[in-house]
Amino acid sequence: MQESVSQAARPPRRTAAQDAVPSLAFADADGAKRWAKSLLITSVTPLYEAVRGQLRALSAADFSPRERATIAEVMREQVAHLHTELARRYAGKPQPAADRELDAAEQAISLWQGLWEQYSACLKPLLEGDVELQGVKAKLLQRGLYVGKQLVIVYGLARRVPPPTLWQELHAYYRLAELLDCAVTAVSDDLMPHAVGISCYSTYCHALLLGLADPCALSVRQIELVDRWLGQWGRKIFPYAQQRETEGPVILMDLDSAVGCWLAETVPNTAPVSMRYGYPGKLATSVRGRIKRLSAGATPAELQLGHDTSVEGSAALLDHLDKRWYQMPSRDADAAHDTIQLTAGGVQAAYFRVGGRTFDRQDPLGRLTFQGAQHLQTLGALTDYDRYKEDAEKNWPWEGWQGDYSWRNAHLLRREETRYRWFLDQLVVIRDDERTRLGYVTRVAVAPPNELAMSLAIWGGLPRSIAVRPTSIAFSEELPLPALMLAATDEAPASLVVPPRTFNAGRVLRSMDTGPERKFRLTRLLQRGGDFERVAFEES
Repeated sequence: MQESVSQAARPPRRTAAQDAVPSLAFADADGAKRWAKSLLITSVTPLYEAVRGQLRALSAADFSPRERATIAEVMREQVAHLHTELARRYAGKPQPAADRELDAAEQAISLWQGLWEQYSACLKPLLEGDVELQGVKAKLLQRGLYVGKQLVIVYGLARRVPPPTLWQELHAYYRLAELLDCAVTAVSDDLMPHAVGISCYSTYCHALLLGLADPCALSVRQIELVDRWLGQWGRKIFPYAQQRETEGPVILMDLDSAVGCWLAETVPNTAPVSMRYGYPGKLATSVRGRIKRLSAGATPAELQLGHDTSVEGSAALLDHLDKRWYQMPSRDADAAHDTIQLTAGGVQAAYFRVGGRTFDRQDPLGRLTFQGAQHLQTLGALTDYDRYKEDAEKNWPWEGWQGDYSWRNAHLLRREETRYRWFLDQLVVIRDDERTRLGYVTRVAVAPPNELAMSLAIWGGLPRSIAVRPTSIAFSEELPLPALMLAATDEAPASLVVPPRTFNAGRVLRSMDTGPERKFRLTRLLQRGGDFERVAFEES
């Protein structure tokens, strides 16, 4: 189970066959189309090797810039298809990733990088005034920006922080679009069917807003939705070279920087000439208007958010985007840089760490059978012996993480190696010098050089472990379940944290603690996490 996050940054393994440049299977764009149509390979790995091999052969071949750009357009469809298939293997997986997941992510990155090389090879001739490229300069640059945007998605799906070189390349493409006076020229793109008003500037802003949304804090489904929505909204931000009057925050983009963009309350007094200014007022109006209409009863389909997303899911994602695109992040007054102890493993691990006793489905209170009690008495053992405690200590150890820690949140927690595999909405037990508390993961990212970075949201109520037994409608006995009760606070009433698929409206759970029996009728699902449910209840 011991894994190191440093694996995530290792280069992909290569073989001698991969190092040798394969022969090119076509001589022109028409031949490339015929080759692409002839691919009958259904297995992902052979198809990847075929496409990646031809991209490498294409880089070594001598083609005119216009012909190379046309062939790249053919290959783009193949890369996009493979990207979808490879994403099934690595997208949103817990970190540190397993070898198969790492390889799939590296292959997806390699494909898009190989395609980007083809468009980049056309840039020097474009700058030198190649006659054949003048009529397609806007489309050529938009395609390069599109590939960069896809790489932002790949890194997000793989839970990785994009490297500085990615942002530098994106900035360079947009700078060239400005230089050649084609940043606002409309182009068509069959691979962006839901997009509106596609141009170099809209695709560039699409990529920057994706990065600003922080894909490492989004689920795979949410990343897909944000990408789709930005196809419509990317043109609502324009990278102005001159400052404009505004009452709200500004999105700053430095074309000479190695980062994407960032939100600022004010513009710097002495900004470099490479600085660009985006004003998100129209975008915020669009996002907030949809949030308001969703709360008033509108459906996501009516608001052009899609037929395949729920009202609750759309509202939560729009709220996240509003915070990232238009609201300056607030700092917790009580936040301090500190080392805290974390452990994971689901509700059963939390039950052990909070209550100090492992959960025994046969008898959660730890009572022994007559034979077991007799045996322990002969050994002079204690009657509260916990037979599984030693295993629990090994399976769910505490780990020290350093970061900014406050009562309700933990940000920028970092650690180079971890025993656990971490994922979004995972239940976490947090221990500081004074108390043990519960929370869940809100962000997971592999950050350079070789660190795992996480953020947590922490529930306000102090937890207490409690064993419960569900009662069915027929009053038949079901197996006991581990649970944790979060005490009531000024912001929220008491709630229960239970294993996944426990909640059913009206279901009754009976406490198995010593003392008077308590009954909890489940009323509402407050949160569905990756390995837990938090539910509201009425006590009788």
